[in-house]
Parts: sequence; C-alpha cells; structure tokens
Amino acid sequence: MEQLIKGPFKPVISFRYVKSTFKKLLASAQPMEQFLAEQVLSILDKNPELVTGIRSLEVFKTYKEEIDKLMAFLFPPALSQNEIKAALYPYSNEYFYVSKRFQKIIDETPSEVNEVLRRLYKDNESSIDLNPYAIILNTYYGFNVDFERPKQIQLEDANGTLRTYRMTFNADFLNIYPNENAVEITPEILDELLDNAQDKSVWDRYFPNDSWTVEGFGLISMIDTTLDERIDEFKTHLIEGTSENSIQILEDVRKIFNIDNLEFGNYIVDKGVLFQPLGVGVHALTLQEGHSLSCKSYACKHVHESLFVKHNPVIISNVPRYHEQTEGNNLSRRLVEKGFKSAILLPIQIKGKLQFIVELAAYEINQLNAINKVKLDTIMPFILSHSKRSLDEYENKVSAVIQNQCTSIHSAVEWRFIEEAHRFIQGREAGISPSFNEITFENVLPLYGQIDIVGSSAARNDAIRQDLSKALKQIKNILEDVLATQSMPFYEQLVYKIDKSIYELEASFTNNTEQEIHLFLEKEIYPLFKYFKASGMVNDDIDYFLNTVNQDKQLFYSARKEYDQTINSINKTMSIFLDVKQVNAQAIFPHYFEKFKTDGIEHNMYVGQSISQHNEYHESMLFNLRLWQLQVMCEMEALYYKHQQDFPVKLDVTSLILVYDVPLTIRYRIDEKHFDVDGAYNVRYEMIKKRIDKALIKGTTERITQPHKLCVVYSTSTIEREYLNYFEFLQSKNYIGQNIEIVEVEELQGANGIKAIRADINTDLEHAGTVFSIADIVAAI
Repeated sequence: MEQLIKGPFKPVISFRYVKSTFKKLLASAQPMEQFLAEQVLSILDKNPELVTGIRSLEVFKTYKEEIDKLMAFLFPPALSQNEIKAALYPYSNEYFYVSKRFQKIIDETPSEVNEVLRRLYKDNESSIDLNPYAIILNTYYGFNVDFERPKQIQLEDANGTLRTYRMTFNADFLNIYPNENAVEITPEILDELLDNAQDKSVWDRYFPNDSWTVEGFGLISMIDTTLDERIDEFKTHLIEGTSENSIQILEDVRKIFNIDNLEFGNYIVDKGVLFQPLGVGVHALTLQEGHSLSCKSYACKHVHESLFVKHNPVIISNVPRYHEQTEGNNLSRRLVEKGFKSAILLPIQIKGKLQFIVELAAYEINQLNAINKVKLDTIMPFILSHSKRSLDEYENKVSAVIQNQCTSIHSAVEWRFIEEAHRFIQGREAGISPSFNEITFENVLPLYGQIDIVGSSAARNDAIRQDLSKALKQIKNILEDVLATQSMPFYEQLVYKIDKSIYELEASFTNNTEQEIHLFLEKEIYPLFKYFKASGMVNDDIDYFLNTVNQDKQLFYSARKEYDQTINSINKTMSIFLDVKQVNAQAIFPHYFEKFKTDGIEHNMYVGQSISQHNEYHESMLFNLRLWQLQVMCEMEALYYKHQQDFPVKLDVTSLILVYDVPLTIRYRIDEKHFDVDGAYNVRYEMIKKRIDKALIKGTTERITQPHKLCVVYSTSTIEREYLNYFEFLQSKNYIGQNIEIVEVEELQGANGIKAIRADINTDLEHAGTVFSIADIVAAI
C-alpha cells in the first residue's frame, strides 16, 4: 500500500474484526440485532477478500459499493447529519468513509481538515505517533502505559466562526500483531523506550520496518465542544474579574448565544429599590444612567410578580408587542428607546435574598426566547458564584472604608490584630465559642506632643460676642425705625432690653449671657419680625435680618464662622504635615501612633519590642524618635506662622513635649476603639499629660508653654542631659535660638519634681528636608 504511511507497521485493510463482532450478534436475543448481523455477514461472505485483507488501495476501491453498504451499519444514515465521524485506513490519517456532517465540514474548509487529520497523532513532522505502539505495549504485552492525551482541534465554519471539536479514536475493528522480525519487548526495554519517548532511533531499534502488521481500520469521531469552550472562557473571565474583562465577558455571552450584537447588563435590587450595578464598565440596560427606581414602578404587574416576588426569569421575546399590550412602562420604554426587540431578565439570589437582575437584550424579535434561554442554565452556577464574590468584595470594600475612616487600626500593630483574628476564626471553625482577647503591648515608652492654640476659648467667646452684639444692634435699629411710625410701649421695652444685653456683652461675657440672649431672640424677636413680615410691613432690614439668621443656631454667624474656619484650617494643615512626617518616623522603627484634633493637634507615640513583629528593638531607636519629635514640633510651629496671615483670625500657638522614661503597658479598648495606658501606676502618665499644658512655672503666674517657645517637660536628670544635647544640636541647625532655659514646674496633683526645658523656636527656619538622627549629633560634635 504505497500510498499509505510507511514504517515499522505493515497495513492491511480488513473487515475481519467487523465479521467477528457481528457473528456474536447472531446469538443475540434481540431480533433486530440478529437481522443486522445477517445482513453484514451476507455481504462479507460474498466478498471474502474484504475479510482476508487487502494490501492495495486500488483493489480496495473496487469494493466501493460493498464498503458503502457495510459502513451504513456503522454510520446509521438517520444520524449521519448529526454525527461527525470518519473511517480511516489502518495506520493512516486518510479517510475512506465519512458521515454527511463531517463531509460538510470538509467541504467548507478542506485544507484545514486535512491538516488536522495529518497531525492527528503527531504534534509535528519530527515527533512520533505513539498510538500504534500503545496498542502493542498495552494490548499485546499487557503493560499499563498511559499514552492518552486530549485531542482538540479548531476549525472555521462557513460563517468564519471558530469552532472547537474534541476528537476520539475507536480501535474496535483494528488489531496489531507481530511478524517474524518482531522484537520481544521486555520490561527493561519498555523502560528504555519510555525514557526516550521522542527518540525515533530507539523506537526503530525495537520496532524495525514491517515487524508488525496493522489490520482492519480505525474510526474517529468529533464532538462539537464550542459551547463548552465558550462557557469555560466565560468562567475564566468571570474569575479574573478585572474591569478590562467586562468587554470580554460580553463577547463570551454573545458567542454562547451566537448573537453578535447581544447586549448584557445587570442592576442591584435592595429593599425594593433598583440601583445601578457595581464595578467599572458594567451598566444596566433597563435603568436610566445614574437613576434608581422602585421595583413596583419598574414594569407591569406580571413582570413584577415574576421577578421580585417569585424570583423567576422573565422572557420577552417580542418587545414591541409587550410594549403595546402593557400600554408602556419603564421597562418597555427603555427597551424600545434602545432599539431592543427581545430580552431576558434573570433574577440572582444570594443566601436566599434577591440581589441582582441580569439583563440580556437583542435587536431582533425572538432572538432571545424560551428555547435559547436554556443556555443560561449552563452558565448560571458561574454567574451566581461571580455575583456572590462581587457582593462580598463590595462589602469588604465598605468595611475597609469604615475601618479606614472611622476605626482604623494603625499599621504598626495590625499584625497583632490579624494574629488574634486567626486564632478566633480557628477556634470558631473547631466548634468552640472563642472570645476575642484584649490586645496589649507591654514595656513600651511613650512620646507625647501637642501644638495648642493660645487663647482659643477666649477667641471663641469673643467671636460669639461680636456676632451677638452685631445682631442686637441691627435689631435695635429695626425697632427704632418701627417706633418712628408707631408708638408702641412694648417695642420701647424691647429696645431697653437690647441696650442692657449689649452692655452685659461688653462688660462681662459668660455662657449665661449667651443663653439669655439666645432665649430673648428666639422667644421675642424672631416671632415679632415674622409677624411684621406677615402683616405686610415692607422693610428691607427685616427681610435681610431673617434671611441672614442661621436657622440652625438662631444667631448671626460671621465672626464665629471666621473663628471656626481658622481652627479647622490650623488643624487640617498641622494634621496633614504630621501624617507626612510620620512616614519617616515609622522608617526609624515601627511604633504605634495616634493623633487627636482639639484646639490644635495632640499626638501619642508608643515604642518598644512588643509592638514590632519582626524588627529588633534597641534603645537608640527611642533616641532617634525623640529627636525626630523635636524636629517635627519645630517645623510644625514654623509652618503655622508662615501661613498665619492666611487665616481669618490671627492666633498664636504653643508647642509642648512630655518625656516619660518609665515603661508602660497599653491596652486596646474594644468599646472605645483605641489604645489606652493600662494599670494604676500607668495612669499617672495620663494625669500628667492632661494637666501639664496649663501648668505654671513654680513661684510665678507664667505658663510653661508660651508662643514661639518649644517646651519639653521631664522629671529626671538623665532626660535633662539627653535633651540638652538635642537642643544644642538643634541650635547648630538653626532650628532654635541661643536662649535655652530650665525651669521648675509647679506641683501637680499626683506628680512633683517636674522640670521643663524651654527654647525659642526659629519660625523662619529652613527645613532640613531629611530626618535628624543620633548619628547627625555624633557627627556634629
């Protein structure tokens, strides 16, 4: 058979094994099987050469009529339009009989099919077709060698669509047996063959030319797995879940439905309201962009019942007819406006609750219908899984935002919370009822600092006094204008009360004074002015007054607004500056940090080995952080005075640092969502911290904190020597002036023997741009 592939196998075309198969069916209890067997055997008995074997293609082709009849029993005509099947010559990739559907594929792309068959068992020209060897090693010798590998091919159909097929080979009518020159394959030889799977010279040594005969013919079948392939792609893109994949997911859905312009969308259902979907590149088809809609006003009663009550899919195969029959609704109008002619709405439930509606819409009537809707059943598990994951991810993002904005856990101590969370989850999954243990860090040293606004309470009271005084004077002018045209004793009494209130404001402003004026305005003035306006009195001042009044606080809000803006601006500026500088501090050594906005900015730092999970703590880390704190406090005050002229109210600030050299324990308060010092002795630190900014220099009435001065409070001589070295270094960097003083601090409740170092801050200092370190001090000496 010169036309067939040469090699170690001698091919013989034979129906011997077809005959033996049908001979067995003669004894079948099924009359139809007996009848088929008689028909096949009758043909073979009349043509014995088909059984004994043919070695020439020319001879074989002379039996075309008989072969077509025999193949009809293996290729049922009734299935030929659906089955993709072919009969191949032995040890060959050439076919001599194919089903009608296979023939149609061949006709559409003959070159591609032939190329695929040529590579049916070989990856390339140099590789070896191991299938015949597998039959010999496993069937003849009884070795259990796995030569199976998936065979998938892709071919374009007449429309240019790439389709995927899985190929299988049937060797029921094929046999391989040894010839005289065959080599006996021992286990040792098998090992050598498997170790050299693609070395042709090794296989040729043990399988010389014509050493084995391949008799019979093979059958190949192809199954169209295009839909499965598209579903796998759809699943993959859902799992990847990136914003770039939204377009690819749409293309996947279009391929699954074989509709090139199919549109795909979804929207959220929450508490009877429909919202735009989550994620970038995802849109709702039947909701107006940026709008929400109640379920009840979305569509007709039938659609509402099916989707939102029974949670059943809705199929609208003819949108124009549905729009006409329902006399129009939000759903049908949106579909018609966009030119859609058919649609499917698919409810998605997660944990028993309706969460999403998936939308599919097409531009032709009946393109989407109850029949092809079945395809959704195949991809539904993946849609559900993706929807659940998307919802979980969104909820996690919400939690992260809340965590970040409201109750954030500092990154330096987050590891300990994660560690405790893992323990908690493991215990819960083990079936016990764990409790979340308190988080503590022992033997940590605190660093406290504050930049405080001087006279903030007085400035606030003065702003309130100005606003109230302005309001009272304007009211007095209005009443005097009214008295000029109407002589009313009650109005005169009101003018007297206003004069009295203005005097009290100027003489001695108190909270009682403010409350009394508020009550006076609320109970007597506002109702009267509203009466004036309702009675038709034309007075621009009354209109202006009523429009100017802040309706929430019932007072003029001019000076107070400037004060609030100043405080907010100062706090914001200082807070952002401190956050930026904290990045450098964390690089020195990881530590817990927190800040508070009051009338100024306070910050706490706690450093020690227990806070760091991996870094090794050394005392020099504390010294570097103390120097960093001094540097930043100087820079913060200098920054403030640089921008002071930009603030509506000109205020001064003071800077204070409390140095405490006794190790503490801090504990996370779950209820309060922050760390606090733990233990009775440790509370002494908190008491000092709360009272120290108002403390006086011993024997004087002067506060230890003063504008333009950096004040460091301490209680031991060791700290004094350490900080004097720091101050000397800061002098060399022009951060502070030459005047450095040490003062004693008045006795505080629970603390005595406290001292303070004060130095003038250079408000025109030039920022170093780098973090000062102990190494810089050593280098400067």
